[in-house]
Order: sequence, then structure tokens, then C-alpha cells
Amino acid sequence: MPHLTTDAREALTGARRRQILEAATRVFADKGYAAATVRDIARAARIAEGTIYNYFKSKEDLLIHIPGQIAGPAFERLALDLAEARTPQDAERHLMALGQDIVQRISANVRFVKVFLSALPHLSPRARREYLRLLPLAASTALEAHLRQGMAVGIYREDLDPSVVARTLPGMLLMFVVIQEIILGERAPSAGYEAVVRENVRVFLDGIRVHGAPYPER
Repeated sequence: MPHLTTDAREALTGARRRQILEAATRVFADKGYAAATVRDIARAARIAEGTIYNYFKSKEDLLIHIPGQIAGPAFERLALDLAEARTPQDAERHLMALGQDIVQRISANVRFVKVFLSALPHLSPRARREYLRLLPLAASTALEAHLRQGMAVGIYREDLDPSVVARTLPGMLLMFVVIQEIILGERAPSAGYEAVVRENVRVFLDGIRVHGAPYPER
């Protein structure tokens, strides 16, 4: 077997983890968390059951890693985009793209989200702590950095707590889809999620912006 570089080994590990998590997402959505087994997930992933334990400690461990698998790519792109944002208009465009991606991913995985929410109260204290540690923070971290930069140059209000405000928009969008598709049991509103995202992003930015303040070029 040829020797693998560190980068190649990490890429293979990442690919196998994604393969397992994608299978677990399908199995949990189909069977529910309580009825699903690691054997079911291994069968769906077309790997040996023991292989899963090389990457995840338990069925519970699989569950708490899935939200990051679903949302991670969108958040990673946002981190790169917001790092380049120089105006509130730039931020609005990138946040619109993030919002669309968030609602599309949640809507596409709504059956799993329903299972996940129902399973949360039954997680062990260790799993709850681990989930909070793993909670996808790339979006809020990138947004917090952008907010601090904007506050420093006078386009965002000085009285904001960036660490709190940065979590507001993702939370607004998540709750809208959860209420719409899980609590109400309906698909996207007649106006579509694009209008929902647009209004949420604009309300968010209008609430934090110092109106009329320019954003100086670097």
C-alpha cells in the first residue's frame, strides 16, 4: 500500500466521516433516533459496523455531529466572504447567500431536524456538553469579526454585544423554518424563502447599522 501524505490521510478521514454522517442522517430520518442502530447506519454507509467506531464513539456521538455536517459548508463559505466584506451592502449580499443556504439545507433535512429536536432532551449530559462545543459557530464567528470591524469604523452601533448579535440572524432563520415546516407542518410560504431571508437580513442589518455612516475603504 503506498505511503499517504498527512494531507491525503486527512482527506480520506474526512471523506469517510462524511460518508458515515450522511448515512446516519438518512437512517435517523427514516427510523427515528430510538429505533435506529449503528448496524443500520453501517449498512446504509456500506461499511463494516466496527469501522464506524473508528470515527465516532456511539450512536449519540453520530447524532450530535450531524448538524455541523449539514450546515458546515455554508458557514465556511460565509467566513471567507465576510472577511472580504467592506460595506454593509457586501455584508447584505453575503448574508443573503448564507440565509438561502441555511433554509434550503434545513428544509431539505427537515425530517432529520424533527428527529434531532425530539432526541435532544434524552441526550446524556456528556453528549449535551459535546454538542454545545461542536455547535457550528463558523457563521457567528465570521459575523462577529465583521461586526467588530464595522463598529470600529463607525457603521455599526457602538452599544452592540457582537458575540450575542452574531448569533441572532442564524437563529431567526432556523426558528422560522422549524416553525413553518415542523410545528405548522407546511412547506415554504407562498412568497418563498427568498423573500423571508431578504426581510430577515434587512431587519437584522437595519437594527445594527448607524444610518448614513460611510464605510471607509482600506
